[in-house]
Amino acid sequence: MDEYGYVYATAGVMALYFIIQMATKRFDPFAPVWLFFVGYFQLYVIQALSYHDWAVGVRGVELVTAANQQALWALIWYLFVYHVGVGNIIAPRLPSPPRGWSNLAVMLLSPGLILWGLFCSGVMGGTPFGGAATAEEALFRSFPFVMMVAAIMLIVSGRRPDAPKPVLLWAGLATSFAYIVIWMFNGKRSHSLIAVLATVCAFYISRQKRPSWPVLLATSFTGAMVVSLALGWRGNMNYERTLSGFVEFVGDFDFAMILENMDVVDETEGANEEHFTYETKEYGGFLLMKDTVPEKSDYDYGANYIRTFSTFIPRIVWPDKPLFGRQKWINAWIVGSEMDRQENYTSPAIGLLGATQLNGGAIGTIVVVAVIAILHRCCYAYFRMYADVPWVQFWWALAFFNAWFMVVNDDPMVWFYYNWGFTTFPFVVLLWWICRGAGEPPAEAPAATWAESGVEASAARSAGFSVEAAYYHPGDVHQCSTWR
Repeated sequence: MDEYGYVYATAGVMALYFIIQMATKRFDPFAPVWLFFVGYFQLYVIQALSYHDWAVGVRGVELVTAANQQALWALIWYLFVYHVGVGNIIAPRLPSPPRGWSNLAVMLLSPGLILWGLFCSGVMGGTPFGGAATAEEALFRSFPFVMMVAAIMLIVSGRRPDAPKPVLLWAGLATSFAYIVIWMFNGKRSHSLIAVLATVCAFYISRQKRPSWPVLLATSFTGAMVVSLALGWRGNMNYERTLSGFVEFVGDFDFAMILENMDVVDETEGANEEHFTYETKEYGGFLLMKDTVPEKSDYDYGANYIRTFSTFIPRIVWPDKPLFGRQKWINAWIVGSEMDRQENYTSPAIGLLGATQLNGGAIGTIVVVAVIAILHRCCYAYFRMYADVPWVQFWWALAFFNAWFMVVNDDPMVWFYYNWGFTTFPFVVLLWWICRGAGEPPAEAPAATWAESGVEASAARSAGFSVEAAYYHPGDVHQCSTWR
């Protein structure tokens, strides 16, 4: 099989998996596997095809073929581990979540979090985003996502079937919309995209529903749109950097930019081809690591994952704390790049397979991808077991999109130690303890109104799930999907 064949096979595996899920009525858009696929398809199918000529010219057809082959078997390995059952065994053994929920706590916490988020974005005082700031202000302004934490808390509170609160729901939706617009204006694509995903997820799972296909398609288009608007506005040189200028930019937006930002169209047109490179794209970074490690630069053997814990140790306690694994990353860029890279080089992301190649080549890829698959399946199984619990709905809406981050970033744990661990995890834990004392909510519906899927019930029982995890409400689920 040639280098193209492996790319098409990777796309084919995803398509076949989707067909099987649809045919067996197991498709759930909020399962982490789908956002993992979104990132994987972007990097190892679209980019692999769009940048093929450059890749072969710079790295050679043999290495490109080996890289595309690795992308294929890594995806198959992920799906095998995801479905082998380890996550389903672990999930029932985790502590049960608190079934209560406190609207009072939500109403007390949300205003402060919203104001904090607005300050972090530069809307309510402080240094405008990207400007100079004191060390103290920079630290305090490092928590913009708390605004979305408040939005999801409000949406979950407002959509509770046993005690709906329309005012809280609309407050949450308005907060989420404001967050999306603000961070498009600030030129940050990830902030805007994850806000769209988290909002749609919270809106539906809080009623244990699944969106229809028109809603899913609209969500996909909206996600691509906000990413393109954020990137386009960030690179804009023709409009004033004001709100009115942004509105004018949106009005004049060229939808062809969506294809460019999805790496579908060629960016070399009009560029200086002598100094143009795709190695700063995730697929290009993967090829660089594949070409460089370990022949020209050493493995980091997963040292970067130490930052999952070390990041939270303040430098006032550990003044000379290193960025674990970063030096090996820099060394690989210095010896393998087309350009002149120095010790202070800090960008770009190399994607999941670039990181696993740096971790230990094929063995590193097998180990890391297996851990990711188990984590995804375990978390999803836990969500499914307690899908009617408000705290679980709150947590899952703010967590499931990280399956995409794990593919497209510097390494699979960046989502935690650069954002989620600071801005979301503390409040997820805080709500856990608050909800433990909030009491049990009333039952939503008698057992007789729920329908059981015999195959799913049997599978759930064999994996140790409660019987309720194998039920779904026929009126809450579209024909294209059921609770798994």
